[in-house]
Amino acid sequence: MNEIGIVASSAYVPAASRGLAQLLAERQPLAEGRTARFLQACFVENLAMHGVARTALDAAQASHDAPTLQETTGMTVVATEHTLEASELLLRVTRELLQPVEGATVLPVSTFLVCHTCLENDVTISAACRLQAELQQGRVPFAVGQLQGASFLMALSLAADLMSASTDDRIVVAAAERWSWPYTRVIGHTTLMGDGAGAVLLERGCTRGWMLRAVRVQTPPPSGEVYRHIVHGTPLPLNLDGLCALVLDTLREAGCGPRDITILVPHQISRHLADCVRRRCGLQKAWCGPAGILDGGYLCAAEVPVRMHRLLQQAVANPGDRMLLWGLGFEGALACAVLEYVDQGVSHGKH
Repeated sequence: MNEIGIVASSAYVPAASRGLAQLLAERQPLAEGRTARFLQACFVENLAMHGVARTALDAAQASHDAPTLQETTGMTVVATEHTLEASELLLRVTRELLQPVEGATVLPVSTFLVCHTCLENDVTISAACRLQAELQQGRVPFAVGQLQGASFLMALSLAADLMSASTDDRIVVAAAERWSWPYTRVIGHTTLMGDGAGAVLLERGCTRGWMLRAVRVQTPPPSGEVYRHIVHGTPLPLNLDGLCALVLDTLREAGCGPRDITILVPHQISRHLADCVRRRCGLQKAWCGPAGILDGGYLCAAEVPVRMHRLLQQAVANPGDRMLLWGLGFEGALACAVLEYVDQGVSHGKH
């Protein structure tokens, strides 16, 4: 059987960070330069599409205060990248991911899949094309840019489908976030956006790594409500019931139960959501890593690969260990995946 599994991962979160008071005190600079003007134009167009006045957004941003945001989000700082753009973050983690071990033969990558939360889809597509051009390998790249925290798992599902239906043997899934004006880092009173990037290498036919046992994604019709929550400063409505049902369905598809999960990758879109999912789905036995695993703010599309990489750097995996990942988007997208560790084809799990 040709297993499909994650055989390597990498991540980058900038060491520089901003406290909440510093973040809220910032004022938008003048849109100077081609990139700044382009982002400004995209932002204004998207606000207009959803019937949101820029003056209302500015007023909402000015009304935030640091103590309230810390209380509602549980965050005190957000990771902030000052030098690299989003496409450069993608390049950094992908180059690290594909760095050959001394003396090893490096096979070419078949396809690059890129995830990036951006309200202008062309930005995400151009980042994917740059990654392919810089590394000079792979066929036409793909981009997943509109599902926020569920994007990475959607890309994982797409990669598995590509491997099952084509000759693709090695696929890189990379995600990056790099927030800059005029896009806000404050999403309602739900979360604060940080910068970072993560990537994984999937191989078909591998005999060692985290094999994909099940992945499910639900994508409801898009809406413009995320804009209104930003403007009104209210928490996003998060579908806890739907998420927990999806987690349990994914476990059943993978042929296991909550008590079989060894590693649970945390996801901090909301202060209390991860704990609620853990309790309601019976995942209390699973290891989520130390408290510092969630430092840096919410990484959105890069949240899952970055947190997963950090956990795997500290975990000692044994054959048969299972890992559960979940994510969700601001507009209702839900995603979950179960992976199982195999070493030289040996697994003690049921599948």
